[in-house]
Amino acid sequence: MLPLEGIRVCDLTIAQFGAHATMMLADMGAEVIKVESPRMGDPGRGIALQPDGLSPFFQAHNRGKKSVTVNLRRPAGKEIVRRLAAGSDIFVQSWSPGTIERLELDYERIRQVKSDIIYGSASGFGPRGPRAHLPAMDMVAQAAGGLAMANAAAESQGPSPVGPTVADQSGSLVLAYGILVALVHRLRTGEGQQVDVSLLGSQMTLQAWNIANFLLTGEQVRGGRVNAVSPLFTMYRASDGWFAIAIIDERQWPVLAGLAGLPALADDPRFTGRDARERHREELTALLGTAFASRPRGEWLAAMEQVEIPCGPVNGYADLEADPQVRANGYLATVDVPGHGPIRVVGPSVELSLTPAAVKTAAPDLGQHTEEVLLDLGYGWPEISALREDRVIL
Repeated sequence: MLPLEGIRVCDLTIAQFGAHATMMLADMGAEVIKVESPRMGDPGRGIALQPDGLSPFFQAHNRGKKSVTVNLRRPAGKEIVRRLAAGSDIFVQSWSPGTIERLELDYERIRQVKSDIIYGSASGFGPRGPRAHLPAMDMVAQAAGGLAMANAAAESQGPSPVGPTVADQSGSLVLAYGILVALVHRLRTGEGQQVDVSLLGSQMTLQAWNIANFLLTGEQVRGGRVNAVSPLFTMYRASDGWFAIAIIDERQWPVLAGLAGLPALADDPRFTGRDARERHREELTALLGTAFASRPRGEWLAAMEQVEIPCGPVNGYADLEADPQVRANGYLATVDVPGHGPIRVVGPSVELSLTPAAVKTAAPDLGQHTEEVLLDLGYGWPEISALREDRVIL
């Protein structure tokens, strides 16, 4: 039995931020019922669309869910969602601020039909403040949350956003965490509550120590280029590929110098102590870079692992599936898409010893489970037929 079996989620999320959070709940056994527009469904279905009609974007954020089509602008459609919410433990929405209120599906209204509902909102800027009413996307959040500028090589060179959509993904992790915290509280007290997680707040959580360091010292640490921090906390190119090292223990510096075939550097006053190394970072980086370029990456990693220097390969996406560490931990999973066949996706990253998560099914076809869910909610076949004729459902 999976840990969230028996928990039902009414999912009104779209795109990435909220949708990935509810997918993580599905991986842990929750029944996640995704409510989509009959006209076009979640806009994510059309992102990165392949010639055969498969969207890796949609598959990555919606596997294991059921899809129900409901026209939320019709009174009968709102009633379907209210009835679904009444039988759910969790309600999650990621609509632009103000939209969910206009649809009359906001927290205050939903709690009228389910007093102990856990109501999760995925917002751009949080529930209060001058920008609370504004929408946001990943790029805006990276900018507003400080990540784009922290990732720049220098302030004069301008912001440098991270390539992957880390704002949406980190937001989804925090949202799932918040929902589960509220669920634990309800198990103890019987009380439901509203959970708001914003892209802005999540970006700041992602950079917690960097921001705390700046607030204490006034020093902006930048990480947008190799060697931006320290010659011992960066990436080097071996003869056949890149690898990373991350030394913070001062005792490991002489060991690294010896491994690199440059033992004299350990006693060189230019490189004795962190401050000296950072003042002379370009010189030390050049010396180490020349040494590391002389041999294959595997040899360097094996030697460093022997003496417990933190290190690892710099992987591109193409390298991940072959990485023995990725394979050993099952961080990639296979899911079968009807009509398409098996595809590889990122699997659950949380390991539970007694109740491990499972990738159950691919993302659903639009409206695939509408009849099943409506029957479970007590609608009869004549009512379902009438709703379809009235274009409330597909």
